[in-house]
Amino acid sequence: MFEPTSPPVLLLCFGIALSRSLDFLSTWIVTPNLTLEANPLMRRLGWGGMLLLNVPLLALPWLHQGLSVTFIVASLLVAGTNLANGALTRGMGEQRQLESQMAALRRLGLGRALALNTGGMLVVAAAGALLMALAGDADSLAWWGGLGVGMCGVAGLVHLNLALARLHRRAVQAEQRRESERRAAQRDAWKAREPRSRSEKERTGEEVHAQGERARAKTAEFGLKRR
Repeated sequence: MFEPTSPPVLLLCFGIALSRSLDFLSTWIVTPNLTLEANPLMRRLGWGGMLLLNVPLLALPWLHQGLSVTFIVASLLVAGTNLANGALTRGMGEQRQLESQMAALRRLGLGRALALNTGGMLVVAAAGALLMALAGDADSLAWWGGLGVGMCGVAGLVHLNLALARLHRRAVQAEQRRESERRAAQRDAWKAREPRSRSEKERTGEEVHAQGERARAKTAEFGLKRR
């Protein structure tokens, strides 16, 4: 343990402030409206709620230095991932990126998407477990750093799988809604066409009747002239 005013404690406090700020900044770059936020709690709390929830973390170095390292490592990994993916997302916009993700998920299938994400996050968690094993025990800050890597993998496994399931459900609902709208448009088109068809038939019948009357009139007129 460090002294409360020792440089390592102050460094950890600065590290938490920096890493959480980068996490916030990278999230804002990728999804300003939190449309693409995978964590449902963060999405529900909004920016103000997330800020208030993170303020107490600044006191963590004075309570537990190991957990401080865990949060710093996990936050930096998340921020780095967000920034790496931020270019395309920022360029496309949240709504287009969301629609693109739903279309890709429908083509790939939910099962394959969950399997790929689970495999990737288990690899990250395995890297964290390896670092923890090499560090030896919890007396080493490296052990807590490995825990941060493992936590990042576990959080990605849970949150991203839930987000994939939610996106797939939205994609299915959107597809069903489009199909319903298409069928309704077809029904409306047939209903609008039926009165026209009846009126066209009536007009055709009237024209035939009129032609017949004119033909009979001409025949009668011809007969009178012959007389």
